[in-house]
Amino acid sequence: MNDTIASTPAATAVLPVMLADGEEQANILAKLLKQHIDAIVAADAGKATAALKIRGKLGLHSTEPEAEVTLVFDGAGVVVKNGLDAELDGKITGPLKLQTETLVGVANPYREMLRRKLKVGMKWSRPLFTLTTYAFLKVPASLRPTGGQANQ
Repeated sequence: MNDTIASTPAATAVLPVMLADGEEQANILAKLLKQHIDAIVAADAGKATAALKIRGKLGLHSTEPEAEVTLVFDGAGVVVKNGLDAELDGKITGPLKLQTETLVGVANPYREMLRRKLKVGMKWSRPLFTLTTYAFLKVPASLRPTGGQANQ
């Protein structure tokens, strides 16, 4: 009888990711983030559960190429919007290539902040928000490249 229960797959959380401006109007950063979030959730079901617990807005500003996106975590999913909202709980600024390298573990985000290539901003009333959303956006170990990883 316990074998039947053990062999039943656990219910997995679903994370809807929506482009607020639509596929046609979304900027390149918004499209890349949607693909990224879909890929990490597909690789690690725990990421969906983690994202559903996050509430707030994270701004991502790419300096090369110039693009701005707001990720809205509302407890029901993630909305990716063009531009930066006025009221952000956290913000990450830097070249797109560097932001991507930190998420896949090739570059160390703390080292890049010390080098002033990557800037992380936060709202003082929510000091851990940016760290929490970064942990969600980080690529699961199973998908990271094997060579050249940064010390984390």
